[in-house]
Order: sequence, then structure tokens, then C-alpha cells
Amino acid sequence: MVQAKEKTGNQELTLNNLHQDEDVVDTWFSSWLWPISVFDGFAESREKQEELKYYYPTNVLVTGWDIMFFWVARMIMSGYEYSEALLGKDITNIKGKMPFHDVYFTGMVRDNKRRKMSKSLGNSPDLLKLIDTYGADGVRFGMMASSAAGNDIIFDAPFDPETKGVLNESKLCEQGRNFCNKMWNALRLIKGWEINETVEENEIQSVNRLAINWIEQKLSQTLVEIDANFKSYRLSDALMSLYKFIWDDFCSWYLEMIKPAYGEPISRETLGRTIEIFSTLMSALHPFMPFVTEEIWQQLADRLEGEDCIVSEYPKAQAFDKAFIDKVERAKEVVAGVREIRNNKGIKAKDLLNVFAQDTPKAQALLAEQGLKAMIVKMANLSDLNLTKEEIANSVSFLAGTEKFFVELEQTIDIGEERSRLQKDLEYYQGFVASVQKKLSNDKFVNGAPATVVEAERKKLADGEAKIKRLEEALAQLN
Repeated sequence: MVQAKEKTGNQELTLNNLHQDEDVVDTWFSSWLWPISVFDGFAESREKQEELKYYYPTNVLVTGWDIMFFWVARMIMSGYEYSEALLGKDITNIKGKMPFHDVYFTGMVRDNKRRKMSKSLGNSPDLLKLIDTYGADGVRFGMMASSAAGNDIIFDAPFDPETKGVLNESKLCEQGRNFCNKMWNALRLIKGWEINETVEENEIQSVNRLAINWIEQKLSQTLVEIDANFKSYRLSDALMSLYKFIWDDFCSWYLEMIKPAYGEPISRETLGRTIEIFSTLMSALHPFMPFVTEEIWQQLADRLEGEDCIVSEYPKAQAFDKAFIDKVERAKEVVAGVREIRNNKGIKAKDLLNVFAQDTPKAQALLAEQGLKAMIVKMANLSDLNLTKEEIANSVSFLAGTEKFFVELEQTIDIGEERSRLQKDLEYYQGFVASVQKKLSNDKFVNGAPATVVEAERKKLADGEAKIKRLEEALAQLN
């Protein structure tokens, strides 16, 4: 009060006449101070200055694109200005004095009408109720799966017109919850297997070794893809790569490949390798879904105190053989083709089928791979799988890649129905080939795209043309 009276010359001033200036270090101005003040860099103590030298600059700033000029640009300017003044020009490890190397912009969270979520609109879901419904990891999955790099997050929780509030339902969160259930069921399956201590050299073991070799190499291939997505901050793509690998390759294919017959045991080696692979997957998924992965990781094996998934080393990709992976993928297509014919013809899954592959060098190489033929026979429930140079009477054919397979049937074949199916496939591949040809006829694409991309398109064209030839031959034989 004394200073106020002296400054104004008004001795009648009271506290009611004074108010604090509201425009002092406001929200936006504080951003100027952030790069330095966060490390207490304005302090005079040497200890604080050493801390600033160690941490400045940081790596990545994560923020929303709407404050690019309000905050981000000001942080950069103040970083250049004050870091040089405080740290001196002789600090060589401060590259350019910028406060961070990269800026990752998150999208705005919007409702399914693309409106920004706000309290006034009442279009924000109750997060705690979402967690109660789908679990914390299910909600995390839903949010990250919908947030492709740089794009707004379209959260699909529907609006309730009666209560004018958001229903705590979300398809993406439901997908996340189902993913958690899928992994829990895989854990229960594995933990329920009995161990066979005496391992015999037979077809079952050859299938298991093939399956382990394939899943480990496919995992390395996936980790390379995930690492590339991490480096380009495509976090949603990294999560979806893991999701597809765990759901499809590990749970749906690998576990079925090694699954023993009902009541039969599994070898200790196969079970041990499977637990190692499952643990690796939990470490890879942990940054995205920390709670379910930690729980599964702990239950997969006996862990020491302090041996937790959260501190486990993130998996690194090993060398992998793409040609081998492609062979197994082709074998999976054969299994899928046989299963589709079963469904279309109403054939029970337990009924054995006899299948033939048209004798070509690719088919020979496919069936010669150690354990691959036995895997197809097991998963497609076949009586046998052999090569043939002749057309098989009373059979239905299908393509796996460019190779032709025949499923021998005991029932009478409907020629008209089979011709219609083949004609439909032919029209599809003719359209596919036409679209690839159109792309390759574009000089701008051929000259501007990376050589690997152009080569991949040419391979698609060659495969498509080979499939058309096979289908035309099959239709000619029917006629």
C-alpha cells in the first residue's frame, strides 16, 4: 500500500482500489520460458546448469497442431535465444540450440459427426465408464487404432438423443476388448497342454519345427515393419501390425499348427519355444497395452522378483528368409482354399479329403519343403496330398498363388455352378490385371516411383496373368 500511495500520490487508496494485472506470464507467453524453465535453467547454481546441458535439447515434442504458432514456434525461438545466452557458444553438444528435434502432432478427438468433443456439446464419453466396459487396454487400443499419424481421431461413441449424452459404446474399444480376450484364450490354451518328455521324430515334430521357424521369421519381418513405423511416428500403423500378427499369424495359424490332437501331449521343446515367442509378443505390445501384456507375461513363466514385462528388453528383428515365409503363406492359401470348398459343398470338417496339386516346379518346391506338406494335410484334414500331371475327375479346382489344386469329391459336381464360380474368379483377375497395366502404362508412375515399388507391380501383373491362364484352361476343360 505504501508503494502504491507513493506511485499514485493518492493517500486515500485502500486495498479495494488495487487489483492484480491479469496479463502477466499468461498461458501463451509461458511457452517462451518452457525450453529453459522446465530444467530450471535460469537458476544460477552450477548443478542446475549441468542438468540443462545434459537434457537440452530433448528429442520429441508431442502436441496438437492447433497450437503450432501459439506455443511450438515460440518454444523454438526462445530455445535459440536463451540456450545460447545461458550455455554459451562453446557447448558443442547443443546442436543449433533448438529445444527439440521433432514435433509429433496428435489429431483432435472428434465425434462421429466430426465435431470437436467438448463439455458444451455434451459429446464426450465418460472415460471411467468406458474403462469399466472395455478395460483400460481396450480403451487405449480404441483410441490409438483410430489415430492415424496426423489425422483427427474420430471416436465412434454414439450420441444418445434422450439423455443428450454419449453412450459408452465404441466399436474400436470393443475390438480392443476382443483382442485382450483373444490373448487370454491363447494363454489358457497353452497353459492347458500336457508335456511329453519323450520326443519322437515324426511328422508332428516336423510340422512343429516348421511352425516355429515360420513364426519366428515372420515376427522378425513384422518387427522391421514396426521399427520403420516407429521411426516415422506412425504409431497407429505399428499397433495394427502387431494386432494382425498376434491375432492372425500367432493365435489363428501358429497355435493351430502346433496344437496336439485332443487328449494328446505336446513336446517340451515346442511348448518352451511357444512360451518364449508369446513372451516376446507381450514385450512388443506392452507400450500400447501395458496391463494385459504384463499379466500374461507374468503367467507365461515363473519370473524372479523385479523381472517384469515393463523392464524387459524390446525385441529386435533377426535375419529372416522372405522366400521361406512366402512358401508358408502359399501353404496357408491351400488350407484356406480347401476349407472354402468344404463350406461351399457342405462337407464336414472331420471328413477326410484327397487333394492334388498340378505338377509344376513351384508346386514341387512347395511340397518338398520340410514339414510343409504335413502341415497342409493336418490343417486341411486331408487323407493325402500329391502331385498330378492329369486333370482329376469329379473334382473342384482352386488357385493358391499361381498354382492349381484339385479337391477330389465323392459327390456329383454341378458343372454349371463350377463354371459360374470359375468365370467369376476370371472376371475378378481380368479387372485386377487391367488396373495394374494401367498403373504401369503411366510414365509418371514408372519413372517417379521407387524401383522396388515398380518391380512389385510388375510381379503382381505376372502373377495375375498366370492366374488368368489357369482359369481359362479350367473353363476350357469344363466346356
